[in-house]
Amino acid sequence: MRPQELGAVGRGLGLLADTWTLLILQRAFLGVSRYAGWRETLNISDATLSARLRGLVDAGLLEPRSYADGGRERRGYALTERGGDIWKLLICTWDWEKTWVPREVPLPEIVHRDCGRPTRVRVCCAACGRAVGPRDTEVEREPGAPGLDLLARRHPRRTRGTLPVDPLSFLPGAMEIIGDRWGAAVLGAALAGIRAFTCFAHELGISPEVLSDRLRRFVALGVLSRSGDGEYRLTDKGRASFPIHACLVEWSHRWCGGDGAPIDLTIRHRACGQPLCVRLDCEQCGRAFARDSVTPPPSG
Repeated sequence: MRPQELGAVGRGLGLLADTWTLLILQRAFLGVSRYAGWRETLNISDATLSARLRGLVDAGLLEPRSYADGGRERRGYALTERGGDIWKLLICTWDWEKTWVPREVPLPEIVHRDCGRPTRVRVCCAACGRAVGPRDTEVEREPGAPGLDLLARRHPRRTRGTLPVDPLSFLPGAMEIIGDRWGAAVLGAALAGIRAFTCFAHELGISPEVLSDRLRRFVALGVLSRSGDGEYRLTDKGRASFPIHACLVEWSHRWCGGDGAPIDLTIRHRACGQPLCVRLDCEQCGRAFARDSVTPPPSG
């Protein structure tokens, strides 16, 4: 292993756990492919949008595509295979927000095209087919694997900014748990069984100030509760975020591990003993989702 190298999951966090990155990718799935389309639907500044698009192209998640506009050639963007493979992460994020975060304008239903019905998402182990949740798994850190202490230096904290008012992109709960790198890392550690402040700090290499802020946010959001002994325990709402983190880990293994980053942690399904490969099933008909079998929320 090369010195000063983030592991696969650390790299995945650095790439994906950012609010604007996720919202840009979400809109790409909804058909947005032009600069003006993102700027208008997300109400994002030119500087922020330009920086994120450059980063997504550099990371291989988007690729430039030329198109004709009134006789002039302009540049648009398209999802690559690598970028398109985050579809499970986006669906689980959408499902969690719709289920657990009250809102004035409800999010559209997830519709499974194969059966034609609105549905919730059932998370299963692809190896054995059983439904799986955080209590059915264990997290294994590879011996000698790099920690997350490099995350802040490699990926400095970005300003959260103001979420778009467009109801399709207004995901305040989900962006707290996956739209921030340290927030995603803290909640992932909680899902792995960590409860004490000192254990979070030791495991993640996170500063006390940042850790205190994220724990406070999660208690306010209702995904963690603080017990009388000062420990932080997952609520039902917090445990329900497990699919989001499982999909992030799986994507990181496939694409960051495939690029040569060392595997730093693995989620293992206790029942079958296999590393968890996420399969998303339709609760209505029981069949597995494919990327093109789930109707995306309408763009207008």
